[in-house]
Amino acid sequence: MTVKQAHGSGDSSPPIAGDISTFPTDAELARTLVASTGSATLSTLTPKGFPYGSIVSYIHDDLGNPIILISDMAEHTINARKNEKASMLISEPAGDGDPLGKARLTLVGSLHLLNNPKNERKDYLEKHQHASFYVDYEDFNFWKLVVKECRYVGGFGHMSWVENHAYQSAEIDPLFLNAQEIIEHMNEDHRDANLLYVKNLANLQDSSEATMLGIDRYGVTLRASTSKGPRMARIGFPTPLNSLEEARPAVIELLELARSSSNQQIKANE
Repeated sequence: MTVKQAHGSGDSSPPIAGDISTFPTDAELARTLVASTGSATLSTLTPKGFPYGSIVSYIHDDLGNPIILISDMAEHTINARKNEKASMLISEPAGDGDPLGKARLTLVGSLHLLNNPKNERKDYLEKHQHASFYVDYEDFNFWKLVVKECRYVGGFGHMSWVENHAYQSAEIDPLFLNAQEIIEHMNEDHRDANLLYVKNLANLQDSSEATMLGIDRYGVTLRASTSKGPRMARIGFPTPLNSLEEARPAVIELLELARSSSNQQIKANE
């Protein structure tokens, strides 16, 4: 018989090496996730009070409120006209991995019909060009989900309610469009640099290999192979980045710091 283990019980994972204070806030992660994709699951309430889910495409305004284009004939629109309460689930693409290990976000709020959506129409069609085939149909209208609450889940064991004012004021990470490209480049062409990072800047001296998992305006996240098993490491940039153009110099600066630290350790051991 299999004995079930309570969620969160048992031996905890090793602590993250390096400087965990440089991780983005959940509000920043939430806003970046909203900006990084354009589709979501919209849930409205049926007349009998049951949640009704449907796939929608969206853009977002400056406060992170999603804007959708939906038909009056759709069930979710019929529901929204009777009850404005709704939620939207936005998730990071899982790829070949476990979807429960990926980031996702639930936005809870109220749906409101937009009366004169000129700017929204332009922005929506720039992101969702396929909508040009039906955007001018009489039964299609733009609606905005005005966010009241936000629940962010970053993966297993990482979750929080994000206060609305924090969500609205958080900045989208300037690297989000190109982060994956940078990560792939570092893992394919600069694995030696990744190893220096974890050894000399995260104090994982017995590491034999390191893989970059993430990069954002505040720093990089890596997974190191050590004699005691895999360890996560977080290394912050000396100063936060404000643009994509600053990423390459920042990564090079980290490498110089790692090399300098290595030289100091060699001299100390002489």
